[in-house]
Amino acid sequence: MSDYWGMPEKEYDLSLLQFASEKLSEKGYSVLSEGIEVCGGAGALTLTAIIGTSDSRFGLYINDGAKHRKSRGPPVIKILKLLEGMGTAEDLRLFVIDHQHDFDSILEPNDADMTDGIKRDMNEIYIYLYNLKIKDIYDNDLSSAADVLRRRMRRVIRKL
Repeated sequence: MSDYWGMPEKEYDLSLLQFASEKLSEKGYSVLSEGIEVCGGAGALTLTAIIGTSDSRFGLYINDGAKHRKSRGPPVIKILKLLEGMGTAEDLRLFVIDHQHDFDSILEPNDADMTDGIKRDMNEIYIYLYNLKIKDIYDNDLSSAADVLRRRMRRVIRKL
């Protein structure tokens, strides 16, 4: 896991969830904060986000990569409760780094039924995003995958 959690590059802001804003909105979700790190070379990515609904907030953690898919299977997608003071994706990211081996049990949500529905939605949205922005890169095992992913996920600033 430490391979994915180096110091983030601040050259530009990355966002994967921006490409699913309509799908998220249709399901009643909004992205309050998002952070993405892309590991050099093969382009493994780690996403942390704070997602809001009309009446709650939760954390989203996704870890994926071409090597991960070949050796460990599908991406890791976790729905996490937020502790007091966790207001940004960076707060969640730092907690995950500090508790690498048990963050998912510490931040396990209390309501399993609600979490199952949210996890289904997030899996569906990630599959959409994966097919849209990532699949061709991971399938072709590009050595420059990280650079390509970073270009594809640059945050688009929409002018009104």
